Amino acid sequence: MDLQRTSGDPSGPLERYMQILEVLAAFPGSLTLAEIAVLLELPKTTAHRLLRGLARSGLAKGGGNRPYELGERLMRLLHASADDGWLTSLIRPHLRALTDCTRETCYVTRLVGARVVVAASISPDARWRGYTQPGLELPINAAASAKAIMAYQEKAVIEEALSHELPLLTANTRNDRVWVEQQLAEARLRGYATCIGEIDEGVAAIAVPVKLSSGMVLHAVAMTGPLQRIMNDQLAERLKALRDTADALTASLSIGERLKSFTQDTSYREAACSP
Repeated sequence: MDLQRTSGDPSGPLERYMQILEVLAAFPGSLTLAEIAVLLELPKTTAHRLLRGLARSGLAKGGGNRPYELGERLMRLLHASADDGWLTSLIRPHLRALTDCTRETCYVTRLVGARVVVAASISPDARWRGYTQPGLELPINAAASAKAIMAYQEKAVIEEALSHELPLLTANTRNDRVWVEQQLAEARLRGYATCIGEIDEGVAAIAVPVKLSSGMVLHAVAMTGPLQRIMNDQLAERLKALRDTADALTASLSIGERLKSFTQDTSYREAACSP
């Protein structure tokens, strides 16, 4: 089938989809169907059909009484492709301040597909570095930060994560589906997740999600250390410090998200215009 011929437009339907994604990235969460149609000089029915196709694929969302914006599937892809330098430069100042304040190992994790990996970590004690090395994948059935991220994901992402083997690492680790789903539900309800001796005996971790300006959760900030030091009467104070850091990261990563989208959009335009 000739896609260009069936579209009735020499640029082809793919170009129309890209144009819609570009205007959604330029005006996040503010465009209606009618406005998109006017901006792209499309019949309203055509714009609606294209937007519906993007929404089915998870690349856009909105409609009805809600403005259109980039979909979660596309946003996850953008963040998963972020280079370590982009993330580290934004994360490390906040992690350093949190570590200096709490004197515990603190780290940020990120969602990559249906996996959760450590993006950056700072420790006041070199002995704890092995537990939170950047690039390390963390199990969603045990790691506090993995639970904190997965608690806010779409059903399809959780299903994919649960389809992989979930390790049993200590006597406290559980990998039955019902228990994992309960942990995710509790993390969403409380606003934080825990790991109590589930990865290493005598070691605990607490984590809170980092919610971007779009409402998505692709990162978590966490703290780990000896069980008796993490899960004691200072828990509320430590959770407040984590939440304050998460709020600061929300601002930084949301700005980075927009800049990254702008940079990728500019690169796309330059490539399209090059001979």
